[in-house]
Amino acid sequence: MAKQSNTITIDVHGNLKEEAISKIKKDITMAPKTIEKVIVIHGYNNGTVLKDAIKRMHSPRILEICPSFSNEGETIIWLKRN
Repeated sequence: MAKQSNTITIDVHGNLKEEAISKIKKDITMAPKTIEKVIVIHGYNNGTVLKDAIKRMHSPRILEICPSFSNEGETIIWLKRN
């Protein structure tokens, strides 16, 4: 998990769906309350299994999940401010 100011980046491409979702949820739970944006790198060359699973994720901290307009292999997760 890389961190820049109010953003963290989580790279899960190459992971199985269950592993990826578990890692993302864990990192979101452990992220400081100042984190507002999570960039998830899931890749896109071998299908959309991870991308689709991420879009369906639920967590008390998640405000919105949306595609990255600059990179097909990323999804942006916006977190609630506390």
